[in-house]
Amino acid sequence: MLFAPSAFAADPAPPLISPAEVQRSTAPIPSAQGVKKVIGPLTKTNAWGSFSGMVIDPGSGEVLFDRKGDRPLIPASTAKLATAAAALKTFGTTHRLTTTTKRSQDTVYLVGGGDTTLTRPQLRKLARETVKALGATKRVNVVFDESLFSGPKLGPGWSRSFPSLGVAAPVSPLMVGLGKTAPGARSRVKNPARQAATLFAQSLKAQSVQVESVVKGVAPATATELAQHQSVHMTELIGDLLADSDNDLAESLAHLVGGKVVGDASFKGGAQATASILKSAGISTAGMKLADGSGLSRSNAISADTLADLLSVVALGKESSWWPISAGLAIAGSTGTLANRFKTKSTKAGAGVVRAKTGSLTGVSSLAGLVRDDDGRLLVFALISNKVSSLYSARETMDKIASQLAECGCTS
Repeated sequence: MLFAPSAFAADPAPPLISPAEVQRSTAPIPSAQGVKKVIGPLTKTNAWGSFSGMVIDPGSGEVLFDRKGDRPLIPASTAKLATAAAALKTFGTTHRLTTTTKRSQDTVYLVGGGDTTLTRPQLRKLARETVKALGATKRVNVVFDESLFSGPKLGPGWSRSFPSLGVAAPVSPLMVGLGKTAPGARSRVKNPARQAATLFAQSLKAQSVQVESVVKGVAPATATELAQHQSVHMTELIGDLLADSDNDLAESLAHLVGGKVVGDASFKGGAQATASILKSAGISTAGMKLADGSGLSRSNAISADTLADLLSVVALGKESSWWPISAGLAIAGSTGTLANRFKTKSTKAGAGVVRAKTGSLTGVSSLAGLVRDDDGRLLVFALISNKVSSLYSARETMDKIASQLAECGCTS
């Protein structure tokens, strides 16, 4: 089974194949001719503009389909596969992100640790634990510390309207409720760290602690810890990142990787570190250019070859910490960004047996993942199209391709 049994909720789809089974599988290997015959015509539509596509049998290493697979294109959110791999390689599967409160004299520091999943109830609990640790102290200043990250808060080429549209919040290691202007809203605040500190201060006041001021600053090295909140394990964070295509979490993880690997917790550092990690894992990165961790930037460029190579490493278990990537992929017709796809007559064969990361920007559609074919062979596929005239049509065609791979043995 490709999923770790205890990390995620019960899997509604038939299990995929474990790395050991992929390596020793005796199921027939599809032929390149057979695969091309089935999916080739679907990739020749003019509506796709620029295209890069690959299908690989990871067990044998055979390339079953390659149509300009080495062409770097804007990948949209399939770039999150690279971010997930880098985060897992850097921090491991059990790592948690920690939000901390510290004290120096009569000042309480709220220190961000990159946890974009922190909720308002969790922040209130952190405030209660902080008050308990303060003891008799009933008058404090609150300082919010977001010094863990550096550089711009919006990624290269990002629209300044992204926060107000709810696409992503300004990147910060300290935020609560995804930096939304209000619970249930889509739009994000301009300063997530200040919002978190203001809400934290309100919780202190509700417990009879007088807050004199709320300002930005940096906790001194001599500050003592009062309380902390830890996120779920990295395995679950990666599940949220991939299945739901969480832009905020992607950027936080990329910044954290940059800080840990190259000492630069910024968009630039995260991109540099991610590329270095993929290359060190033996993944083809020719022509790859990374500008952010979420895939929102149109300055990103990745080929289908790179994505397929990464997923092949995952399928074969060559990187032991990367199993949450396969576990985190959305299940066709069931979960995450694929919950409402693979519902048509021509795509239903892929429901439950295709697991993939989606990608979508204006004029950009991508899909990369794993599929078990009719003979029980695990295949890896990666499809990227730019300059598409219809996103709906592009998605549907990509779903058809993945479904065709699921439905046929393609051995002749």
